[in-house]
Amino acid sequence: MKKLIRYLSCAIVVGMASVVTGGANPIIGMGFPPVSQAAHRDFTIRALGNLDIEHIRIVENWRRRGMDPDFSPLVQRITHLNGAGIKVLLTVQSNGPNAACARRNAHSCLIREDAPFEDYLTGLLAAVGDHIEAIQFGNEWDNQFVGTSADFLNLHQRFSSVVRAERPELPIVLGGITGRAAYAQAACVEGVEVHIPNLEISAQVHKFCRKEAGRNARAQADVRHVLAHADFDAVDIHLYDTEDLWPAAVQWLTALSRGREVWVTEFGGPTPELEPKDPAYQSQRLRAYLDVIGRLPIKRAYYFKLLDDDGSIHKHSGLYDKRAKPKPALEIFSQYQR
Repeated sequence: MKKLIRYLSCAIVVGMASVVTGGANPIIGMGFPPVSQAAHRDFTIRALGNLDIEHIRIVENWRRRGMDPDFSPLVQRITHLNGAGIKVLLTVQSNGPNAACARRNAHSCLIREDAPFEDYLTGLLAAVGDHIEAIQFGNEWDNQFVGTSADFLNLHQRFSSVVRAERPELPIVLGGITGRAAYAQAACVEGVEVHIPNLEISAQVHKFCRKEAGRNARAQADVRHVLAHADFDAVDIHLYDTEDLWPAAVQWLTALSRGREVWVTEFGGPTPELEPKDPAYQSQRLRAYLDVIGRLPIKRAYYFKLLDDDGSIHKHSGLYDKRAKPKPALEIFSQYQR
């Protein structure tokens, strides 16, 4: 039982009253494909070309650039991708060098008010602003950010002010928000049932909703607060594992987005903790994920991910294994794209 509750926690952190049909067939992209080296980019370009995918999401981290940042490696990566017709959503991590941080955790830092954050962003936009199609600050801030939602909102507004001044035509995507708040609304408030093959979890969902009620309420309050005050053009949510909850989750976020577009910059599964890890099972679940994604009223959906790795929770969700060998899921994805 504890494992099942952990499973729901995982799905909600990394993240069907009725199927929503409006705005169907979103643009499909790929989240975090390998791009750091030329050989990686060549593989990604070939693989995405075979899937008819033009949109990817990659990350930029001030902490790795240092206080005197050199953006030439990033420019080289993005222009190489652009040359192959690939469009980039750039996620700027809510992080920075130690000298710029008031405090930090493993994923983020609270950038000081007197830190040259605006200078870093101005330099970044001068270097790559003409080569990206959208930009966002922070990744899963509602779960990973070291500060409060008010702290994140302050940094997001500093970020937005620079983007509006330097690149007013560049869309700002508020994100990425995990599924916790929206999943809690779907499962715990609206009573949407969750069905996972070979797992009986209805009783555990109920227990989870009661056990995590306080944390869920705080997450919802944080999301509402940021969406009510932030400057953005689209809002971004991550959807994993429990596809029964996705339509209601998107409906809840749409109602809070003040007319902005909704993007999903991460979707996928299955969870490696409880569901089978074999490639055949993955391809079965991927078919279900894509079926739901294709009917959601969203503009974009970026699959996570192209290649298996050892560094993420969903490390077996790639369309290729770690040796870049195709998995059965690749054919399922190809069929969907066709």
